[in-house]
Amino acid sequence: MPGRIKRIAAPQRWPVKRKTDFWAPKPSPGPHPLGLSLPLLTVIRDVLSLCDTGKEARLMVSSGNFFIDGRVVKDPNFPVGLMDVLSAPLDDLNFRMLMDRRNRMHLVPISREEAAWKICRVQGKTVVGRGRTQVHLHDGRNLFNVDARTGDAVRLELPTQKVLDVFRLQKGSKAFIAGGSHVGEIATVERFERWDNPAPNLVYFQEGFSTVWNNVFVFGDQPLIRVPEVGLQ
Repeated sequence: MPGRIKRIAAPQRWPVKRKTDFWAPKPSPGPHPLGLSLPLLTVIRDVLSLCDTGKEARLMVSSGNFFIDGRVVKDPNFPVGLMDVLSAPLDDLNFRMLMDRRNRMHLVPISREEAAWKICRVQGKTVVGRGRTQVHLHDGRNLFNVDARTGDAVRLELPTQKVLDVFRLQKGSKAFIAGGSHVGEIATVERFERWDNPAPNLVYFQEGFSTVWNNVFVFGDQPLIRVPEVGLQ
């Protein structure tokens, strides 16, 4: 049935109980895939425990008090994905969606100042009309004429999408690992290997491990984000 999925079949990254009820909301089509996003209704009811029922959650969402990346959202199934910023100004709540060390999606409390920006990974680049270069970000955004390469990251002001910083995927950069055996950790980049064939691009770290670049969000040499703590959700 559209709009919902069986809880028992929900993605393993969802931090929800699977045997309490039969159905769970399904994220609406949007900027994040099913396995890397949570419906806003699930976040409000099951993760943050701001209400007890789906009906109450829908009423809360329809009130216009919830913002994702600085924009009001009234769709209860809107997908809240990796690095998204969820805010409820009336309740003075601000969170950033990350992955914890159990490879589950985790809302990390942040300050109001931190909620004014987000980090996006550069997925690729395309040359469009009139010689302009379009940069594709991991959350579906497209920006023009940004001096960034695939694998780099940009820090965007919310909700204006103004580029505040460009973080290079280079030796010495700090990075948040969003997948693989070291998910939820922060490591220091040693080197990055790019290939012009189907082999995956790999990022090697000074801590002695490597992972595919799709798991890596660099943020310069400053601790801009906090690692989720296992057991808080």
